Amino acid sequence: MKEIQKEPNERFWRINEICKLIVKTPLSTSQIADKLGVSERTIQRDLNGVLVKYGAVRNGRLWSIDESKIDPKDENQIILAVLDKMAKNVGAEFYSKAHGLLKGISEGLNHPIFVSLSAEKLEKKDIELIENLESVIASRNEIELLYFSKTHRLSPIKIALFDGFWYLLAMAGEKLKKFHLKSIKEIKILPSKFKIDESLENRIKSANSAWFDPEKNFIVRLWIDKVVKKYFERKPLPNQQIMCENEDGSIEIEVQVTHIMEIKPLVFYYLPHIKVIEPSSLADDILAEMERYIKEIRG
Repeated sequence: MKEIQKEPNERFWRINEICKLIVKTPLSTSQIADKLGVSERTIQRDLNGVLVKYGAVRNGRLWSIDESKIDPKDENQIILAVLDKMAKNVGAEFYSKAHGLLKGISEGLNHPIFVSLSAEKLEKKDIELIENLESVIASRNEIELLYFSKTHRLSPIKIALFDGFWYLLAMAGEKLKKFHLKSIKEIKILPSKFKIDESLENRIKSANSAWFDPEKNFIVRLWIDKVVKKYFERKPLPNQQIMCENEDGSIEIEVQVTHIMEIKPLVFYYLPHIKVIEPSSLADDILAEMERYIKEIRG
């Protein structure tokens, strides 16, 4: 299946609307044209030039979406379905804005893919903020933003989703800071420009969580019980290396992190099937927290 090429926003919107119409009810080109206020020739061009590749079929004078024309083995269509399911979990506004075309197509499909994504729901104002931030990140304009009653002058770098929460990553002078996106009150785009250090972008890509600090890094060595090792093999952590497999089936891994809070929640999640081998300071810190917790619940 060929990819849909980027086209003007007006045509993208129209194709999305055609999809939504013919998913619900088979319609003729003239009926579609009347509903959208464009010529039949325009509708025919959209149907024959684009949508026939995505399951649109004609039966006599009527067009509809035929799910039998969707090949579940087609890698591109599987990707579309996954993105569609993920978008629905993020929120209706995000779904309609970021995946308008996917919405029209997927409503007519009974695809065997289910994706559960636990993330903050994005409302209309959040989408508008993301769109503004995307624009200034692309243009490399500095911004001022109001965040918990304080104004910050920043060079925006990335919009990131960590553990279900949306963040703006930005440079404040020489320091990288994280801002919870839904807590940003307003932004002002400044005429001044900035440059991005390519090595910084590469370090951001290896981040484990919102706790990461690009100026620091250290190695954590973990023992993983055979009961849970499959999860670390199926979905390795960023910068994870399996160092050895023990006779009892357990493994030892090393992970490069920049902040102890990138790894501590993971350790607590997998207890008692995980242990910190190195550094000893982290192992002692986790032990102290467990002892405090046990003491508190026992009174």
